[in-house]
Amino acid sequence: MKLRAFRIRNYRSIVDTGWCFLAFDNITSLIGQNESGKTSVLEALKCFYERKIYDDVLRSDLSYPIIECTFEMENEGFHDYLKKDILPEDLYAELKDKKEFSLCLEWTGSRTNRLTISEPSVIKFFTEAIQKREEEENKISKAITDLYAATDLVIREMEIADKSKQEAREALNDAAQKLEEARKAVNKNKKPDLQIMARQEFEKMKALFEEREKEFNDKLQVFDAKKNLTQEISEKVSVCKTYSELNDHVRQLDEQIIFKYGQLKDAEHYHDLCSNEKERRNSAQRLEQLKSEYQQMQKTSNDYHEQLVIKKKIASLVLDGKKFRDAEVESAIEIENEKRYMTLEEIANVMFNHIPVFEFFEDFSSLLPNKIDLEDLLNESGMVEGYKAAQNFLKLAGLNADFFREKNQRILKQKIENLNSDITIDFQDYWSQNVGKDNKIKLNFELEHYDYTVPEKSGKPYLEFWIKDKSERLYPKQRSRGVRWFLSFYLELKATAKSNHFNRVLLIDEPGLSLHARAQEDVLKVFEDLKDKMQILYCTHSPHLVDPSKLYRIMAIQRADEDDERSETIVMDAKSLHEASSDTLTPIYSLMGARLYDQQLIQQKNNILVEDSITYYYLSEISKLFDFQGKAFFIPATSESNIPALVNILIGWKLDFTALIFDTPQKREMADLLRKSAFIPGEETNNKIIIVEGFQRIEDLFSTIDFKRYVLQKRVGITESNSDYIAGNGLSRMILVTNFMNYLKNEKVSLSDFDDDTRKNFKQLFDKIKKALS
Repeated sequence: MKLRAFRIRNYRSIVDTGWCFLAFDNITSLIGQNESGKTSVLEALKCFYERKIYDDVLRSDLSYPIIECTFEMENEGFHDYLKKDILPEDLYAELKDKKEFSLCLEWTGSRTNRLTISEPSVIKFFTEAIQKREEEENKISKAITDLYAATDLVIREMEIADKSKQEAREALNDAAQKLEEARKAVNKNKKPDLQIMARQEFEKMKALFEEREKEFNDKLQVFDAKKNLTQEISEKVSVCKTYSELNDHVRQLDEQIIFKYGQLKDAEHYHDLCSNEKERRNSAQRLEQLKSEYQQMQKTSNDYHEQLVIKKKIASLVLDGKKFRDAEVESAIEIENEKRYMTLEEIANVMFNHIPVFEFFEDFSSLLPNKIDLEDLLNESGMVEGYKAAQNFLKLAGLNADFFREKNQRILKQKIENLNSDITIDFQDYWSQNVGKDNKIKLNFELEHYDYTVPEKSGKPYLEFWIKDKSERLYPKQRSRGVRWFLSFYLELKATAKSNHFNRVLLIDEPGLSLHARAQEDVLKVFEDLKDKMQILYCTHSPHLVDPSKLYRIMAIQRADEDDERSETIVMDAKSLHEASSDTLTPIYSLMGARLYDQQLIQQKNNILVEDSITYYYLSEISKLFDFQGKAFFIPATSESNIPALVNILIGWKLDFTALIFDTPQKREMADLLRKSAFIPGEETNNKIIIVEGFQRIEDLFSTIDFKRYVLQKRVGITESNSDYIAGNGLSRMILVTNFMNYLKNEKVSLSDFDDDTRKNFKQLFDKIKKALS
């Protein structure tokens, strides 16, 4: 896993850096003036990893920092860190093939923060879950109002139905009595004519009874329906009312907890300010009491919140038509399943535990000490001076506690001597400086024991470090700060690289500040050697720590208003360097002014000034294919608008050069301006300025087919110029040229692999350059 990008908000002078992407080859440098905010970027990343801040990082508006980091998983995925049974099935399916995620750490107070994951699938899932809960709450709130109104109506309707039922019952009873009387009359009358009349009356009363019975049953059904509806609504009202009352109680309790938390913070602050022992004892008692009350309130609140979830789920199911008992069972099962699943914060914390380690190289613990107690090293006493550097030494030497348990002192000393030799040989590969005429420094350590002069430690072992040259042996603090720094820096990087393959981000503030220029170049050499084993992010003023052929590694840091140190810090990546001020880009310009025989970027003659670093990279790569490498020296400006400034610089240095300008109306105006103002009147300028006629940018020299194959590396329909396609689709030219360079390197592309149009266009360009140089 590697750090892909970061975004910092509300941190010291930084309001919002926007998303800043690290260089693809794992070395990223921050350049800028003092007080521009370079160190703040490194320290913010350190705060992200340590998950803590200090009061001095807060802005004057007291807004709290928000720091986001995007990580790329190369050989692993979410399924390596998140178990299938702790995520909902559909969310797990969404995540299992993802290779990138972002973590956002937002401070809510000086000592409190909240970590969340910004992966879109996760955010969508939990957003929908929150929306569902809100819909349930709204449904219950609306239902309570509607149910109260419905209850009054149903009760009135039930009363009417009950009255109708009673009236129907009375009518039925009356009909039953008349039917009984008619039946008795039939039995009583024996005469045929009276018998016939009695039977007719009986049939009439029987029909009336059946009619009244049917009316009663209908009225009874209506009444029972109204009664059941009343009971159903009453049940819904009851569960909703129970939830609503508990919800109000929980809100009140949460408000009390917030108030109690404020009291606790005030008590902590007062305790820190107490000046005498009595005040501290009293404030400590008060503090403990408040902590106890706060913790108890939190526990009670958690219990109530669990009950609230259950009550809400039951109310929602009852409102959907479930019986109360069925709703109880179903909600219990559903909530139990949800408890198995991780929350948004839990997912974020699991992923946070697997991000690379952010190491901040700082002087107190990182610089090699003269000596350190072995007990402090083995007990990991991190607050001891030089602890980290000494620990790095042991790690690099492969030493542990067992090594120092060797009882035979002769054997132990021989082992130490062998280790001294091995470490020195490795170190000398990176330290190119000589001390004196031809001596190089060496690193040694020895195991010693305190004698009677230190009675409290008498007999206890300690490690003693020496930096030697041919003539003398000195403690690290007796050597120059530059030597001590480089040696400690070497130990840090080598030990970090050895401890865990590619799971480190090393943050370095001003590496080699006290080093000679050649030693600073040694620092860059160590970076290059270890970049496949860790990511390195450093800030610098030194031109010797910037590689001019790899400007894509640069982030420029400056103030929005350079004349106002209180203005906000802005960060510009490599493709935006043309927006940076000349003061910010001083390391690059200083590098151009270095001794000409000591670098290959600028020569006394055959210099070709190009409009930006992207043009430089394309021409550098294509020139190799044409066997044109070394015949011209391409010098990149930060943008075409800066070409006049560089022309003046090169003229001032009395260096021979030709400016290569692509064909747009604005660039032709600039070429005319250069002819009028930058050159001596009457001087021949035909070989000083080359206009690449018919092509707006370097990418247009590729045929459409080759542009899609080697630059875009995908099949698309293009009906415009290559440069217009890039601009119209918002593509990064820096990323495209980086992909192009990698493709040529990995696929071993030759000139014959390009089509005729591409070869012809570049050949004509190189012919023009040859003619101008001749």
